[in-house]
Amino acid sequence: MSTEIIHQLYAALAPWLALALILLGRNPHLSRQRIIGSLLLAFFALRIQVEIWGVNYWHLFAWVRVLEPNPSFTLTALLAIALFQRISRKELFRATDWNAAWLVGAGLALLLYPLGLGLTSVDPYSWGWGAALPIAIAVVSAILLLRGNRFGIVLLFPFIGFLLHLQESTNFWDAVIDPFYAIFALLAAIKLVAFRKAA
Repeated sequence: MSTEIIHQLYAALAPWLALALILLGRNPHLSRQRIIGSLLLAFFALRIQVEIWGVNYWHLFAWVRVLEPNPSFTLTALLAIALFQRISRKELFRATDWNAAWLVGAGLALLLYPLGLGLTSVDPYSWGWGAALPIAIAVVSAILLLRGNRFGIVLLFPFIGFLLHLQESTNFWDAVIDPFYAIFALLAAIKLVAFRKAA
């Protein structure tokens, strides 16, 4: 299998997981037919060809890929966990694990994106080509694991995916965080902080 096909298959995984979760909805009583139907419908929906602004007919996944060609392994793992929990009704992640995912994601987003936009002379994106960022993520993962937080396991996935070259990007930041994960993490962290202050 060629490297390009591997990159495309991996890039399709996160949108498929997200769409499958949306199609499953919040109904607490899921039938086997609804689960299978939602998973298949998510796959076929991404294959629908769409013309936007006169541009050639691309399938929906190609348009999603224009927005984010390198979904992070962290986001993909979190979506897979959420889908598994939704289908199996088993708690793989506890509330504290989800909170850690949102707080770490928000912290990384605030570190990477504002500084990466050139607001200062520091360019944190360049750290992704060196050893500093992987070491920092390994330390965060180890601290979480020592505290019994399962999000520490998820933070190991960027290392695995990066070593297997499942993404087009060769920057470790893209393995750890992407704009979609950053937005969800920031919103969830704001909600979490607001609830704590209200309590």
